[in-house]
Amino acid sequence: MRFKRRDRFAFSDTPRKRAALERKQRQERESLPLFATQVAAEQESADDVMAARAQSWERAEREGRSRDAADWRRARAKLAGYPVVVANALRAYWKINQWPGTAIYLLSMMHMFDTGRLEAVERMLALPGSQN
Repeated sequence: MRFKRRDRFAFSDTPRKRAALERKQRQERESLPLFATQVAAEQESADDVMAARAQSWERAEREGRSRDAADWRRARAKLAGYPVVVANALRAYWKINQWPGTAIYLLSMMHMFDTGRLEAVERMLALPGSQN
């Protein structure tokens, strides 16, 4: 079965991100000039913000991988629920189509088949020698 691996990227603390954070914090202070010292006291340090962003990034990556795995389990379970002939035709169509190899697209393809909008698979099933 065609499958697109999820790319993994580590959070990177770059000078551009720190400069953007400094601009953001400066604009916050300048937007309230009478309370600039109070706003500055409440702002986190760049190191704390970057550490929090790194943790948030890791959590989002972990949740995204878990969501992708759950989608693949759901897609495989749905595919297993079809009769063998239909499942084989769906697998064959999945191998040759140009959609990204993600579970969401596989689920969409099966939904299209279920709602009668995937004529190519229906034609594959109607070929002589196929078992309906």
